[in-house]
Amino acid sequence: MKRLRSAVPALLSLSLCSCIYTLSGSSLPSHLKTVEITLFANQSLEPNVADEITQALNSEVVSSNLLKVVQRDGDAVISGTVTSYSNTPYTYGASDTRQVSVQQYVVRVTAQVEFMDKKKNEPLFKGSVTGEGIYNLQTQKEQDGKLAAIKELVQRIMQNSVQGW
Repeated sequence: MKRLRSAVPALLSLSLCSCIYTLSGSSLPSHLKTVEITLFANQSLEPNVADEITQALNSEVVSSNLLKVVQRDGDAVISGTVTSYSNTPYTYGASDTRQVSVQQYVVRVTAQVEFMDKKKNEPLFKGSVTGEGIYNLQTQKEQDGKLAAIKELVQRIMQNSVQGW
């Protein structure tokens, strides 16, 4: 019984330590403390989408508290180019008169993204990332789908760059 009483605190502290370790969410290289987020380029036909992505990414990096966002001379840089924007029918419905109508649309935004370690001059992530947002044509507008797509795109950029480590 005495052994059990002395073992319980030890086991409890070990389990607490392992929980704390797994909650950190990021294992960025220790030399990375700051990041620049450059204005994304826009090769799509949707005006301002690159600006909106850049602003959303800035906000997300700041709120994640993993790296400090700086204007220049960062340890790392996140850059990207919006390569496509689409708004296409997603689900259809049929009426009694056999007419087909669109019920939902999906907005898809794709960007080429690079997360570059400037200290070591090597990319930590480089690739294509897509976000999508579905909206109901009866109750929402394309802007709602666009905002949802940008939010998902930014989350995927974070997963592949800042949080992916």
